[in-house]
This record gives sequence, structure tokens and C-alpha cells, in this order.
Amino acid sequence: MDTMSLSDRVWLGLALALLALGAGACAQGPADLSDTSISSRGSAAAGAKVFQDVGCAACHSAGREFLVGPGMAGMFSAEGPTLMPGVSYKGMLPNARPRTETNVAQWIRQGGQGMMGVMAPQPLDDQRMADLLAYLRTLE
Repeated sequence: MDTMSLSDRVWLGLALALLALGAGACAQGPADLSDTSISSRGSAAAGAKVFQDVGCAACHSAGREFLVGPGMAGMFSAEGPTLMPGVSYKGMLPNARPRTETNVAQWIRQGGQGMMGVMAPQPLDDQRMADLLAYLRTLE
């Protein structure tokens, strides 16, 4: 005879579901920072112009200096970009996704809320995004 009450079963089910979700997040592992599936189609020189023209430079430096948003140097390095003191995304983007080119492009296009403030969406076409990511890859 089963001695678990309905309430116990519900709690056990909830605990197992949360455990499975956590295991899935851990299994995701670190981002593949070497993936150049988007930037390989772009021009870093054209990307520097995109960085200026669409207003990225109003909030982000091309170095490690924190302005309104993080400095972009190191975006695709293990260290990552320079964040404001006290903020850590643990190697991820503000939306908790790994810093892959696909996820960075999505973050740029959609924008969102992070611990440092709001990132305005930038609806770049595929070529301008490839150029911008190619440029960001040159920043050290």
C-alpha cells in the first residue's frame, strides 16, 4: 500500500521538476566563444561604422571603460566585457544566456533589462549584425 499523501506526492513532483530544470541549466555549460558563424560573414571595418552610426558608442566604449553600459572589449573572451562594480552575470548575458554570437545578436536586436539598466533594441539587418559582431571580436 502507498503511504504517500497527495500533498507529499505534489511536493515530490515539484522537487523533481526543479531538479530536472537545474540539471538542464548546468548541462548547458560554458558558451562556445570560438563560434564565428555570424561574424565570419561580416567586415570589422564596416562594423566599426555600425557601432558609431546606430549609437552603440553612446553607452558602450570600444575598450574596457564602463560608460552607461559595459565596455565591449573582451565580449567574446572568457573574461568577458567590463561590467560595473558589483555586477556579475557569471559569464552570461544579462538575459542569462551564454555569450554566443547568436545570443549576443538576439540581445542586441531585442534589448532588455539587466542589472545595469535597460538595453534599447537595435533592429539591425543580418549584414549589419555580422559586421558589428566582426568588429566586436577585434576589441581586446
